Amino acid sequence: MPDPKRRRTIGPGTPSKALNGDHAYQPFSEPRSEKAQVALYSRLSTKYLSSSLSKNPLKRSREDDDEGEQLGGEEAGMAINSDSMGEDSGSLDPEDSPSQITPRYNDDEEEDGEDSGDEDGEASEDEEVFDDEEVDEPVDEDATAREKVEEYLARQAELALKKDAIAEVKQQGTWHPDEVYLFERLSLRSYEALIPQEWQIDFGTLPGDLFDQDKDKVLINHNCCPSSHGVKALQALLGLGTRVKYLSDEATATRSIDRALKAYIKWTERDGGYIKKRFLPVLTVVTGKPNQPTDRISKAITNQMQLAAKQHRDHLHLPEPFTNEVGDVEIYRRQPPLLYGIIIAQSITIYVTLDSSKPEAKLRHIAHFDFKEVKMAVWNGFALAIICCVARNYLMSIKDELEEDDESSSDPDA
Repeated sequence: MPDPKRRRTIGPGTPSKALNGDHAYQPFSEPRSEKAQVALYSRLSTKYLSSSLSKNPLKRSREDDDEGEQLGGEEAGMAINSDSMGEDSGSLDPEDSPSQITPRYNDDEEEDGEDSGDEDGEASEDEEVFDDEEVDEPVDEDATAREKVEEYLARQAELALKKDAIAEVKQQGTWHPDEVYLFERLSLRSYEALIPQEWQIDFGTLPGDLFDQDKDKVLINHNCCPSSHGVKALQALLGLGTRVKYLSDEATATRSIDRALKAYIKWTERDGGYIKKRFLPVLTVVTGKPNQPTDRISKAITNQMQLAAKQHRDHLHLPEPFTNEVGDVEIYRRQPPLLYGIIIAQSITIYVTLDSSKPEAKLRHIAHFDFKEVKMAVWNGFALAIICCVARNYLMSIKDELEEDDESSSDPDA
């Protein structure tokens, strides 16, 4: 029996049996005896050869070719016809022509077609998904415009409320002019120019209304120090909110605010040009300890600011009073300044003032802000910069009256 068709492979293997006799050369892997070869081919045929049902009835087999060689002529043709028509050829219906017979390999092709159809379907679904991802959703310009209008109206309403509060403070007539100025700057810090135009490249995300071409018209600017130092100092304050909001430990948040604030105060002293002079500070900072009661923090800031107020009065007190041009009696060389205070309690900063010219004056609460409030983080940093620069500007105004500090040369930070 002939071997089935085999695909050519690389390497040793059992070759097909030749039609016209044995091979001249037989590999050592094959049995040498004829009986063993017959048994081997019989097992291979039983195991690997396909059944007669799976064969194409229209295709001649090798058996037919072998028989045709032996029979020859008419006998070969008759054998082929009988094999093609089968044993029941006499009962074959005229409609059962060879063209009506569906061979098994057509089923395989249909299965392959179904598989390819499934693959095409999956590919088309993938293409549809890809197309859906690529197509951008249309932007509702009307909705965007409405949101902008609503945001603008809400901002204008908030601005109107702040201006009403400022007007009410001015009408009271009991506030120090510098207190009114500080309250107004803190209230309008997101509605007016605060920093010079040259810093816009370093603060590109801030609204354009916060910048002004003339650095002398803005409160937060630079004077004696390079511009880059002022930018770096302000960036540290504006980034406080981002750092503090990720700190679960309140004590760590308090230390972060305290450290950044004192570093900014040190920069204002350098930028003001009075760091090497003897001066009485006008800004006091009190940092609360963990679990410290509020009344103790309030008492601490009150005691420190009242002591600073007394020092200013004593320093400016005249040996003898005199009467000025309008007939008022003057007891000070210069009016004692308004003192500023900052309380740091956990993530909250509280702003207070004290009029040092009045011994009976009490602390006034100006505002308070929480650095845990994410939306206000940048504006809370601006609030710290505003009060520090207000204190700096006062000391700059009296810088010519200040004496040189001989001990400043020993200060490594000077």
